[in-house]
Amino acid sequence: MAKGDPVKATSGDKVSPVKYVGQVRQEARKVVWPTWRETLTTTVLVMIMVILMGIFFFVVDWALANIVRFVLGFGA
Repeated sequence: MAKGDPVKATSGDKVSPVKYVGQVRQEARKVVWPTWRETLTTTVLVMIMVILMGIFFFVVDWALANIVRFVLGFGA
């Protein structure tokens, strides 16, 4: 194993708290955080999708409710 490679721990291996924190810090350095522009863009896209899906499910629910009322109205 080369120096700096993360240690592959199996279920039976014990890792000291100090070593664990060191491994966590090493992995945290690898994280690539999005820019503010990327965050804003994805937030806007998610909000648009939530609104579109809300409209879609509202229409489907309304249509199914009217179909059920129409079908059940035959018996009255």
